[in-house]
Amino acid sequence: MKKWIIIIVVVLVVLIIIGVLYEAGYLNFKWTTLSMIFAALAGPYTYIKNKLFNTNNVDTIEDMIKKAKAGLKVDEDHRAAYDETITQKEAEITHLEDQVTVLDKKLKEMEVKAENTHTEVKEMSSDEIARAFETLYGNEKDE
Repeated sequence: MKKWIIIIVVVLVVLIIIGVLYEAGYLNFKWTTLSMIFAALAGPYTYIKNKLFNTNNVDTIEDMIKKAKAGLKVDEDHRAAYDETITQKEAEITHLEDQVTVLDKKLKEMEVKAENTHTEVKEMSSDEIARAFETLYGNEKDE
């Protein structure tokens, strides 16, 4: 709180001094003059601000270092968890690809079998077709 009071007092003193000098005719406020005044005040202002509000003490820096290390640890943990998840998903994808390969082979076998069945049926006589039908679906006359 003392820092703010000091800053307010310094600003008021500077404004009073500028006002008195302007009334006396020593200051002629043109943009170039005003720019030079602000540039001249920037250095002392920065110096005072750094002296009064300097938060770069050892404890603060150590706290920032600890937070950064904790953040790196959290990032490393997340990365390990994501890497494990990615590995599991890749294994699952590989398993599914294997299943697709097996199913493709079965599908091709079924297509070949269907083509062969069509050819076999064409070559069968009507009596053989009737017996095969009775074997597959039963005889409805007897039931």
